[in-house]
Amino acid sequence: MATTLPPDPYQLLGVSTDAKLSEIRSAHRKLVLKCHPDKVQDAALKAIKQDEFQKVQQAYELLSDDNRRMQYDDQVKLFELRKEMSRGNPTPRSNPFEYQVRTAEPRPSSYERSAPTSNVYTYPAVVPRSHEHLYEEPLRHAPRKSSSYDNSDRKRREEERRDDDERLRQREKESKRSAHSKKEKSRDKERRRGAEEK
Repeated sequence: MATTLPPDPYQLLGVSTDAKLSEIRSAHRKLVLKCHPDKVQDAALKAIKQDEFQKVQQAYELLSDDNRRMQYDDQVKLFELRKEMSRGNPTPRSNPFEYQVRTAEPRPSSYERSAPTSNVYTYPAVVPRSHEHLYEEPLRHAPRKSSSYDNSDRKRREEERRDDDERLRQREKESKRSAHSKKEKSRDKERRRGAEEK
């Protein structure tokens, strides 16, 4: 994890963070003319200008490449977010699992409960069940269906399922045929065009 960021390329080129490529190019040209080391004769100044020139070149290379520029901007945002979190300032995404638990005050009771005199255990008269059990159980007064009826009903459902499957297969075949005929028609048109062009 990088604790410091590289020199700000926007500041080096003197452009805003939302500058377009044309603005970046013109700023780069001006700075290259200004700080090119070949324009200076003094050796000490030449070394300084050489360093400045390299920084300007690196900044231009970074900002002129869209992918590298996007990566740099994301890196800056991440760095600033980490800095905020290290200061202890709460951010909207500092801890998504953090929540406050508030407990209610106990309600004053209007009646006093008396202490039980003897150990009496009571059980619920009806065992609570989910609603699903109500629908699963057959009605007590409904007559039971005969096994022959169950078999015929099952056969009928299987036949319907087979018919549906057959209809689906027929539709798929028809759609494939129509797609194939469309392709052939388009090929024929292309052949005709090719023959006409010749």
